[in-house]
Amino acid sequence: MGNTNSGSNAPPSPSRWPTGGQDSTSKQIHIRTDQADGFYFTGEQLTGTVEIPLFYFQQYLNNKNNRKPTELILQQIISNDIIIELVGDATYSAEVDAAADSDGHSKHQVNVCRQRCFVILNQDNDKQSIQNNNQAETSFDQTTTQTLDTQTIPLPTTIKGIFQLQIPDALPPSLYNNRPPSVIYTLELNLSSSRYRFQIPIILSSKGCIPHPTIDIELNNNATNQHNINLQASLIKTFYRPGEQIPVRLSYTNPQQRLIRSITVTLIQFYRIHNDQYRLQLDGKEWTFDISTMLPQREWLGETLLQLPYQPLQASFSNQSVGTTQRIECELDYRIFIELNEKKGDDIHLVLPSINVTYQK
Repeated sequence: MGNTNSGSNAPPSPSRWPTGGQDSTSKQIHIRTDQADGFYFTGEQLTGTVEIPLFYFQQYLNNKNNRKPTELILQQIISNDIIIELVGDATYSAEVDAAADSDGHSKHQVNVCRQRCFVILNQDNDKQSIQNNNQAETSFDQTTTQTLDTQTIPLPTTIKGIFQLQIPDALPPSLYNNRPPSVIYTLELNLSSSRYRFQIPIILSSKGCIPHPTIDIELNNNATNQHNINLQASLIKTFYRPGEQIPVRLSYTNPQQRLIRSITVTLIQFYRIHNDQYRLQLDGKEWTFDISTMLPQREWLGETLLQLPYQPLQASFSNQSVGTTQRIECELDYRIFIELNEKKGDDIHLVLPSINVTYQK
């Protein structure tokens, strides 16, 4: 029957961090989302909170040319609109004249999303802090016409707010990669009072297609080499969910009883951005045949299970044109590759039709 080996990898995902910007004094702006892992489906609502230390507005408070009272400056700060933006950028490389750079490729970046929402500040608490500060800061004695200093209550240390952002439909799924191609989404908060841009990563996926009995059919394929070795493979259905196992049935006929070394089966995540391609092996199995002790078989049957990773695995994404100012094509699918290795002769390479990974039920 042969020996089997297996191997698997999980798709890359970004590390989460609580703040997107930090100054030399380590005072942090915090942006938090309601999903701790930052995984969201396109078309759904993203809710979060922000905490902005007063430090980031200090240049206004300390401006000697600004003669407004401190409480008026703070009221102006909390009444101004603070915007959070979901930004998505797709990066891909394309072949160019070899003289253009060292490897004959150029990198391109296309914006695929800019969705904004307002931060709703907790004005009641902030205004109360301002009023308390204003009332306790000074008092005026009508009889002596002197200003008397009293104990000062500290200014509020942070300005807090919440936001709700509607994620657009039909956005391409996230692809975190240390080189092109990639699709990266971030939540960004920009403050005119700071030179920093504050951001946290977000992982996006579509929910995928809704399975239907008429399209959730068996998938199969076969190939024959010049020595009449016929390799066949099949799956019982088309649709699978993250974390599900995929049963793969294999068989070959070998009428000439040629020596066969091994058969490998691999599950590949395939992502294409424009003409740039990314492949990641998610799981794999191998049968090895001891050709020194085993007689060649005329027929062989085998079955194995390939494991789909759990969330945050992106659902399949059919070929679509995306982009805000420039349009490019993106697609993500999952394919199973089979290779039969013959001792002497032609190897057989077989690809099954793409499976459909979905979160829909």
